Amino acid sequence: MPITEYRFNLSGKVKTILSITLLLGICHNSLAAPVDDGSFIADRKCPLYQSKNKHTNPNNLFSTPGQEFIVKEVLGTPNPHWFRVTTESPQAPLRWIAAECGHLKTPAIVAAPVANKCNLQQHFDSQVLALSWQSAFCELHGSNKPECKAISRKSYAAGHFTLHGLWPNNSNCGNSYGYCGAVKQQPKNFCDYPALPLDDKTSSTLKQLMPSYAYGSCLERHEYWKHGSCRDEQPNHYFQLATELAQQVNDATPLISFISYHLGGTVKKQDFINAWKQAFGAGSEHKLTLKCDNQMLTEIRISLPATIADDAPLTQLLTEAAAVRPGNCGRKFRIDRP
Repeated sequence: MPITEYRFNLSGKVKTILSITLLLGICHNSLAAPVDDGSFIADRKCPLYQSKNKHTNPNNLFSTPGQEFIVKEVLGTPNPHWFRVTTESPQAPLRWIAAECGHLKTPAIVAAPVANKCNLQQHFDSQVLALSWQSAFCELHGSNKPECKAISRKSYAAGHFTLHGLWPNNSNCGNSYGYCGAVKQQPKNFCDYPALPLDDKTSSTLKQLMPSYAYGSCLERHEYWKHGSCRDEQPNHYFQLATELAQQVNDATPLISFISYHLGGTVKKQDFINAWKQAFGAGSEHKLTLKCDNQMLTEIRISLPATIADDAPLTQLLTEAAAVRPGNCGRKFRIDRP
């Protein structure tokens, strides 16, 4: 396995830039890699994206002709197609600009090999919305949790799905895709993660849809640092999108009416699927995974595409998503209640 080391003379100073392992001539040029130096000069007006995949652009930031940026990451070698540059924006100062929008003043050279593509931001090819059935979770796994001690038949969570998480996935990483931000591993306790600076509106919505957050057992911290950091640099945006999608499920009258009528009872799996299809359309059942434990529904997992616009209806997203396995629920299962 030969190792090739490239050295470049930059401003009279020799720097060791990159060690590349050459194996069967394969070059992983789709990965974003950090750079050691380099400036990008904009030739025209172009958007500066926080997320190049979703085209999010806080503060509607654009480059201007002649504007110079310091390059922090390059995507695509040997012919880059995106540069991540430093801006003066107070919100998400690191932004992506398309290579076609300008030129390099000094070479933006890769400084080190990417160690693990399974913890790179914006490197996912699909997503999953995981929604829990709180009563079953509490009965089976969480009886000592404060949110479970507080649940009653009048609780919102007693008759609606609660947010487990929104999980970006990479098909090449299995279950290992995650921890793309400052936190790189799971601490012993969820509350040992760094706290999240959520605004009042996001916090209020999340308290209803994620009881763990409302009662202080910190699931929201785990979900952001493990999963959300891979798709959003801002926790507010991550939870705004996650709660909006969860709310669309809870607002689906055919599904929630079916559940409400059968609370505390056993239903046929096919009847549940029919209610789902009535809510989200024919074919949507192939994007739904049902999870059961002890013959009780505990969670649904909804397949979603990699790109999700902020205002996209769930019915549209389901048509764009990949089909998934139906899950482990039998022909009948119980919909638990407190």
